Amino acid sequence: MVSLIAVVLLALPVLYAINTYRSFTRNLAAAKASNIPYVITPVYLFQTVWLLTHRMWMPYLRKFPQRWTSPWLDLIVPDWSWQQLHAPFRKLGSDTFMTVAPGGIVVWVADASAISQITTRRNDFPKPIKMYGSIDLFGKNVVTTEGQIWRHHRKITSPPFTEKNNHMVWAESIHQAQAMVKSWVGESGDVAKTTTKVADDTMRLSLHVISRAGFGVRLLWPGIEDGISPKTGGKEAKGSGGVATSCVGVGTGHTLSYTDALGSLLHNIIVVMLMPRFLLKHLPFKFTTTAYESFIEWGKYMNEMYQAKKAEVAAGEEQEGMDLMGALVRGAGLNIDTLNASSLLEKGQTTPKQALTDEEILGNAFVFILAGHETTANAIHFSLLFLALNLSSQRHLQRDLDSIFRGRPTSEWDYERDIPKLFGGMTGAVLNEELRLVPAVVNIPKSTPEDQPQPIVLNGKNCLVPGGAMVNLISAVVHRNPKYWPTGPPRDPAHPIHPTSNTDNDLEEFRPERWLLESSPDTLKAATTTNSHPMATEAAKTSETDDLGVNTAPDVAATLFRPPKGAYIPFSEGYRACLGRRFAQVEVLVVLAVIFSEYSVELAVDEFASDEEVEGMSADERRKVWGKAERKAKALMRDGMGTIITLQLRTGSVPLRFVKRGKERFDYA
Repeated sequence: MVSLIAVVLLALPVLYAINTYRSFTRNLAAAKASNIPYVITPVYLFQTVWLLTHRMWMPYLRKFPQRWTSPWLDLIVPDWSWQQLHAPFRKLGSDTFMTVAPGGIVVWVADASAISQITTRRNDFPKPIKMYGSIDLFGKNVVTTEGQIWRHHRKITSPPFTEKNNHMVWAESIHQAQAMVKSWVGESGDVAKTTTKVADDTMRLSLHVISRAGFGVRLLWPGIEDGISPKTGGKEAKGSGGVATSCVGVGTGHTLSYTDALGSLLHNIIVVMLMPRFLLKHLPFKFTTTAYESFIEWGKYMNEMYQAKKAEVAAGEEQEGMDLMGALVRGAGLNIDTLNASSLLEKGQTTPKQALTDEEILGNAFVFILAGHETTANAIHFSLLFLALNLSSQRHLQRDLDSIFRGRPTSEWDYERDIPKLFGGMTGAVLNEELRLVPAVVNIPKSTPEDQPQPIVLNGKNCLVPGGAMVNLISAVVHRNPKYWPTGPPRDPAHPIHPTSNTDNDLEEFRPERWLLESSPDTLKAATTTNSHPMATEAAKTSETDDLGVNTAPDVAATLFRPPKGAYIPFSEGYRACLGRRFAQVEVLVVLAVIFSEYSVELAVDEFASDEEVEGMSADERRKVWGKAERKAKALMRDGMGTIITLQLRTGSVPLRFVKRGKERFDYA
């Protein structure tokens, strides 16, 4: 018996080695037949064990001689595409290459033409939905499905995303941006204080906008609109579905407020995604208890909004605006007749089956709120950081806003008149440049069906993407590919933004002016022409023959530089492009306009000098202390970024200060 166990124990690693070798030779043969450059790696990047333990092994692997580990070592770090950016592609001399390991093949794409081919062939390069299973926290949804099921979800979820409904996004964004600014500068607008929680504030703002514009829940800014201190909280009047009108108020039957529940859930999202529910509920650790509470609380809030919406529909009431929950309810076939089942029974009819289950409705609602606030909040946050670091661009933006609004108060701002000018001018350029440098998602995953290699043309060559391969469209790299973008020399060659990527040009730098067309004599005038503005007329390009609501309009105004198709993909591209991209663009443009029409943003230097010390400094001394804050901010934005759901600052924050225009302490434009 003992000898049999020993034989089995010895045989297992031998069988594992044989299987690994066979898998590797099969993958290598497919790579050789593909006509695509490849790099052999010892581990498959997406192997679960490696993802969990790579930090433990990498320090030891880096001790090996470089001739043993080049070029594969840097390519087995899970977030290498963000850390290395364009450098590996330049080193390999190809904008598309593969990594080949025993566990599988990954195709890395930073070629605009290849990206365009892949995104337009939905069936040949489907989304690898297994990767998205963890997002099904509350039910299947438009993000986590594929094929006919995805088409079903898409048809139901796309109708609210219209140009008409962006008017509400515009109005609510103005309202919430004004409240956020007041929290920074006080009611008088003259309070100069350092703000260290800008990222949290932009998250709150975007949550308020999607809650109001999409779900009919008006949330009040803590300490500004509700008279309640953000630190104290409290019970108060409730909005739709029992949601407290203040983000700090706790709804009836809840232990967490609306925003605290969502904020805690997102903070603990990895724990909630990976850990079985019964363990999450019963483990005695604080982090599991917190994660489970937030999961349950947010689920209750969504269900309350759902039940309130069903009651509204049953009563024959309709909400103005986007009404995303209403669209889900009605798209599922729930209407005044089906929700009043007694009337159907009286007519001798049976209640029809819902087109979406309750779980699918809640799953889509969660995805709408998740995608509708975190990605937009990041865009606002990083726009503020980049503008604080690039004062000449900030002044250019302010001059452009002055020419658009000419001193008009926000009550006189008009969507139809003003949004084309914002989108087609410097404000649009700032947004485009921020999304170029910091896209919400670094890698957009696709795949090829098992045993079904897919032909593709790369640089004029016919190639074959192996079947069963993971395909990553790397937005952060194609956005930095010198083939597709206007470039200039780096501002400071001795101190490049990135140590190896694009060190001979300025594509790692924030320069929104690259989007402005020098050949256009009057960009602002052109931006007011309806035919040149995608938000006005091209937004109508949302009709496909299969009624999927795919918006084929460009992401960039015609008055700005338009990169080749596939070179700019902050909202993905093709059939699976982001449903809410116009929603996000309107929100960010409005928030930037509200802030910079009256205020400037500066790096806070509290760590290096007090306000009194700064006041007594000469111009050179101020420049030096600002330079210290600049270097620290750039280092943090280079080394402190990471991805959980979206790309964000994960370690530390950059303190900022908002001041009335004309009262800047540091002005080096």
